[in-house]
Amino acid sequence: MKQIISIIFLWGICCLVGCRMDSKQSKQQLPSNPIVILYENDIHCAVDGYAKLASLEEKEKRFTPYVTIVSCGDFAQGGITGAVSKGENIVDIMNRVGYDVVTLGNHEFDYGREQLFKLTEKLEAEVVNANFRNTETNRLLYKPYQMIRYGEVDVAYIGFTTTVTAEMVSPLTFQDEKGKVVYDFTKERFYENAQAYVDDARANGAEYVVVLSHLGDLPDGEHPTSLNLITRTTGIDVILDGHAHRMIPDTLVNNKKGEPVLLTSTGTQFEWIGVLTISEEGKIRSHLVSTKDQSVCADKEIEAFVETIKEKTLADGRKVVGVSAYSLSVNDTNGNRLVRSQEAPIGNFCADAFRIVLDTDVSLINGGALRGDIPKGEVTYNDLYAVLPFNNTLCKASMTGQQLLDALEMSVRWLPYEYGEFMQVSGIRFNVDSTVVSPVVMGEDGLFSHVADGPRRVSELKILNKENGEYRPVELEKRYMVAGLDYQIKHLGSQGIFRYATLEEDNMGQEVDIAAIYLEKHLGGKIGTEYSHTNGRIDIK
Repeated sequence: MKQIISIIFLWGICCLVGCRMDSKQSKQQLPSNPIVILYENDIHCAVDGYAKLASLEEKEKRFTPYVTIVSCGDFAQGGITGAVSKGENIVDIMNRVGYDVVTLGNHEFDYGREQLFKLTEKLEAEVVNANFRNTETNRLLYKPYQMIRYGEVDVAYIGFTTTVTAEMVSPLTFQDEKGKVVYDFTKERFYENAQAYVDDARANGAEYVVVLSHLGDLPDGEHPTSLNLITRTTGIDVILDGHAHRMIPDTLVNNKKGEPVLLTSTGTQFEWIGVLTISEEGKIRSHLVSTKDQSVCADKEIEAFVETIKEKTLADGRKVVGVSAYSLSVNDTNGNRLVRSQEAPIGNFCADAFRIVLDTDVSLINGGALRGDIPKGEVTYNDLYAVLPFNNTLCKASMTGQQLLDALEMSVRWLPYEYGEFMQVSGIRFNVDSTVVSPVVMGEDGLFSHVADGPRRVSELKILNKENGEYRPVELEKRYMVAGLDYQIKHLGSQGIFRYATLEEDNMGQEVDIAAIYLEKHLGGKIGTEYSHTNGRIDIK
């Protein structure tokens, strides 16, 4: 529904203001040659597209010397090539392609603050971000914008990262050694901050302002979106957007003064490559090129380099750990994600692996942590990496029955909409009534606070008795042992869903290794009929 509303809104605006954009009359300089900006967003380790991006760059250079490559974030994570190197393989490829300017997506923070700094130090492109700051000094961690001169024309590239990052990533990423929050994304004064840097770029001579945005155009609670950024500011010419994973052809949205601003996005995983052109007449246009288009060739040198990286990455992952009688997918047959809104066989498999290998009463794994499918037939380490690409380690924690109930309330609070923190479970069964208004209360720190008195969504919670295989009603005061990801239990990811759990054992093994042990040793190397269907762990109405 949110996507439908957003599409209708964008279409309506486009009809009102037209489908192309001319430069503002006040501009003093026009390009002596066309300026071409190749852009992408949310690649998530889909490395095969880089060769086609490089080929498009060479093609454009035949017609103009002014060609720039930019990224709107979420490049370092999302697949095995990034996971096994914590993003460094991806940076190596981007350096070989020759990126000029990038901004950060929320997933660049998944490997921790120190690894983020290591990646951006290694990245040869200029990193821009105008809202990630140190709260004690009020100084940005990266330069807010990069000015590039094309002949006599200056273009400013300003970067923004979604403010929801601080809630999606481990809170420790943004704390000092004493647990004090010292980094944030300027949520409270986001638009004033953005306007100040746009004005600064203009004052320093920018004829054009291009925003590299990782905000998304869809409503995300109270967090700023790319649409909001346009309507509440002036001085921006173009927003190249990311985060929502939606393909947006060039669309015009009126800014605070009623002036048209071009908004566009390439979707995700190199489905499209964006081509933005500023003509000699100052006209700004963009179009999207499908990477499936047979006329778009792959750059041979980049293609060979990517294959070298892939071979290095996959060599250790080709070991067969078992076979599966069924294909287990994170999506349904229509491509809609299952694991973020309902029980799914692949979620049952992973949650069972965590509970059984670690020998706990319960295990919980957020649907957003499951990214790929287990194929029918042979299953390799690479297949398991595709499912669990984040290199998380497992922990044991103890929780009372009441705390477990509260955590489950947190996990289903956004139903019927999909939610990355929706839990796939093992060792428990429960009912959910999604018609009840969620009683979850969030704290000022953006983390789970408590569950308010009154009707609840979760009911009939039962815990598996490991001795006889029967499910018994939860005992609210009893402590249960829970297996889960260090990201959630130790580092309070998923908006603090486990903030009241007590960490008992740490570093219990990496998630992929735990899944492999379960398949090889506990299932005898075969995923069988028990995972061909769901079995009533989560009953939603």
